[in-house]
Amino acid sequence: MPSPSIILVEDDQHLREGLAETLRLHGMDVTDVPSGIAFYRASRTRHFDIAILDVNLPDVSGFELARELAGNGRTGIVMLTARAGIQDRKQGYYEGADLYLTKPVDGEELLLAVRNLARRLREEQAISGQPLAATHRPWQVDRPNSRLISPDGRQTALTGREVMLLEVFAKAGDARISRSDLSVLMGYGPPGPDNRSLDVVLHRLQSKATKAGIALPLHNVQSVGIRFSAPLEII
Repeated sequence: MPSPSIILVEDDQHLREGLAETLRLHGMDVTDVPSGIAFYRASRTRHFDIAILDVNLPDVSGFELARELAGNGRTGIVMLTARAGIQDRKQGYYEGADLYLTKPVDGEELLLAVRNLARRLREEQAISGQPLAATHRPWQVDRPNSRLISPDGRQTALTGREVMLLEVFAKAGDARISRSDLSVLMGYGPPGPDNRSLDVVLHRLQSKATKAGIALPLHNVQSVGIRFSAPLEII
């Protein structure tokens, strides 16, 4: 049986390399990266069965990464952090974590946790009859019918401006777009106190998706930009 593909996101180089080496010595397929941006780059080219996420990353919170992964398909999520408070643990599980481990963590303990989680994922796969990667279908914008289709088939009606907004994200791929650039591309001009048009269309789209029971993978990182964090295609 093939080993699960794992991505380890940890900014402490010594800890990251030590844990990755332990997992690799036991036959695990591990990609280790130091930041959220590096995680996004790695996840563009392949699917990972399990993600091991530090919370306090230099650019993006591990909680945000967990939320994105949980909303995009079935990836096992292990939070690995020094934040041991009960509220932090609750937030980790709320965002979609399967396991919440606190530092310092023993490499053998992490190995056993990953093995158990991988076994659970294989059992779910066997029950569903589909490979895990099949849950990672793209989001689709049906332009002729002005609707957004989620990977699980749920649909949301779109206005012309919302179609235009999603087309911009589809063209951007995995890249984040600054609020200023996005506002100009939408034809609103530079954003400012007297120009909140971009905020209005973003809020309306998010609210509409929420009412339809859809977790829209739109994420805003301060001083970096806005990103649609899942594959998106125009049909």
